[in-house]
Amino acid sequence: MLVGLLLAVVPLPLVPAPGAVTSVGAAPATSPPTSLPVPVDTWAWCGVHPDDPAAAASAQAMAESAGISVTFGPCNVPAPGYSPAFTADRYVSPEVYRRLVEINAAAGLRTVVYDARVWSADPAVRAAAIAFWEPWTDHIEAWDMGDEFDPAGTEWPILVQRWNRVRTLVTPQTGVRPFTNHLYWATDEALRDLPGSEQLLSFTLYGTDLGASVARTHDADVGTLMCGVNAYDHFGYVPSPDKIRADMAALRAAGCDQFLVFGGHPVYASQVFGDWSIVDRQGRPTVWAPAVLEGSGRSSFTGVTPARLLETRAGLTTVDGAQNGVGRRGDGAVSGVDVVGRAGLPWDVAAVALTVTAVDPSRAGFVTIWPCGRAQPVASQLTHARTTAATTVVVEPGQDGRVCVYNMAATDLVVDVNGYVPEGAAFVAGDPARLLETRVGDAAAGEVLTTVDGRDQGIGPREAGTVTEVQVTGRAGVPATARSVVLSVTVTAARAAGYVTVYPCGTPVPVSSNVNYTAGATVTTTVVSPVGTGGRVCLFTMSTVDMVLDIGGHLPALAPISTEPPSRLLDSRSGTGVATTDGRHLAFGPVRPDTVTSFTVAGRAGLPSTVRTVALSVTVTEPVRSGFVTIYPCGSPRPNASHVNFVARQTVANLVFAEVGADGTVCAYSMAGTQLVVDVIGALP
Repeated sequence: MLVGLLLAVVPLPLVPAPGAVTSVGAAPATSPPTSLPVPVDTWAWCGVHPDDPAAAASAQAMAESAGISVTFGPCNVPAPGYSPAFTADRYVSPEVYRRLVEINAAAGLRTVVYDARVWSADPAVRAAAIAFWEPWTDHIEAWDMGDEFDPAGTEWPILVQRWNRVRTLVTPQTGVRPFTNHLYWATDEALRDLPGSEQLLSFTLYGTDLGASVARTHDADVGTLMCGVNAYDHFGYVPSPDKIRADMAALRAAGCDQFLVFGGHPVYASQVFGDWSIVDRQGRPTVWAPAVLEGSGRSSFTGVTPARLLETRAGLTTVDGAQNGVGRRGDGAVSGVDVVGRAGLPWDVAAVALTVTAVDPSRAGFVTIWPCGRAQPVASQLTHARTTAATTVVVEPGQDGRVCVYNMAATDLVVDVNGYVPEGAAFVAGDPARLLETRVGDAAAGEVLTTVDGRDQGIGPREAGTVTEVQVTGRAGVPATARSVVLSVTVTAARAAGYVTVYPCGTPVPVSSNVNYTAGATVTTTVVSPVGTGGRVCLFTMSTVDMVLDIGGHLPALAPISTEPPSRLLDSRSGTGVATTDGRHLAFGPVRPDTVTSFTVAGRAGLPSTVRTVALSVTVTEPVRSGFVTIYPCGSPRPNASHVNFVARQTVANLVFAEVGADGTVCAYSMAGTQLVVDVIGALP
């Protein structure tokens, strides 16, 4: 799903043609496996009824907030005039099913369809069913053969007859395979020799390994084992998020390939599914949705202990000794950095979070990071003066597992990894696109400064103390339902020292900052911001500046990330207007050189006590000399990595994806004495 968050800033004036890609240093000794593991799919039982006003929102919630890719149709809803095979009125008419398929398709969901006509012995009836479904077969996962078969196996011949008829007569015309739930103890005897059984989904009981390991042992002839997970209020039993996570972990360990999540919108006309599930009656996700997403392996971000992947300077080291001491990069160099399979990163990542540092550049310039194997974008993520600077990017590795780094000016380069986005995560990105450009280019010099659609360009410097509203949704492929966006914010030609705060329009300006700058400086940082009223994001500037805003990706409407307006967790300074969200970790003075400052994250600023990964904006101001700050989970050894690099008397900020320690704290190591400010931007499961 993620195609690379290239957080972009077009340099001045134009991007020169890149040189050849150089693989810096020896590649890691490891190599990718011959075949990648099959991603875990999450299934939903009893989705939504199409007549429900919340149907569309519920489908969207299941798809985006719980990572569900396939849902069964409505169930336990009586349908007058339709004679179900199951006497409990479980199944509804094909017309109802088709309306649900349409709703699910709009949310990116596929549907398992129960239509008794597809296994009819009458060719005319089967033909009518095929014609009825023909426009929607691309959105149908399987034909449900039913599960009204007793454990004794006396009704298995019915299933076998249906299975063979659909597999040989209907699947070739529709491309849709048959499906059935079945109990593991009946499998071997009844289905061992069933043609096509390698596609059968063997269903085991829900909950912590209640037969999953037995089913995997005895279902040797069945290709996929599907295991059920209870994620709804069932006759008074309400699972906790931790229980859901634990159950899914146990089932994965027992050999389950897919999950059938007992959940979805509560079914009206029947209270079999209680009053709560992974979405509520308004179609909003409950606390169970991210638990299902995490348990299925589809979390939006996984933090790792920061680790160095590239170090061009001599006498230093990387996490594994590879790509170390490879020498200063010349003007216009492109360096290929091996990413996947190192520092605990799996091979099948969708994207990686990297802190990229230009150390002692020869002159002002920029750095661009993108997936190797693709064309270099007309963009940059790090714009620097003739001084050390760093930024954080989230970028997709190329097919060869490498990320390419272009440097305009000769410089040493350092690349540290902070985490990754798993394959299939609910985190959507597109090509970098400019949404705001206040500058006017020099036409005589061939300088063209535009936005993606001509809006919000050439509007002039933003005056001190003003708020600039930028339309985000509906532009550059960002849907109207986007909840949060990943932005690259650049401040240039600042008339005086100050800061910029990015926040959702329609809310008060928060007591925090995202970009800190000095007079005349050019500074870039990455921001994860909620989308506000009307799909807009607001930028407050303390001093008069030119601003550039690029979008690199968005989080879907109900993606499993908590992004509220930024909140201050730590501020070492004292004085008028200095505050934190709750008065803690405040006004304790500059941190001393070579010291570690710990601060509590969990349970503050609306974050849950169980939070494990957070997005932080870390600011250094008034440092007494050059140095760096490293952020890491308290209780772990300090890693060989840096997140904020600075020189004496410089104010600089950077986005950090940080793991939270077991006690709910995060640690900040500072090489030099400095004032320190930390804002939380979001929490990731």
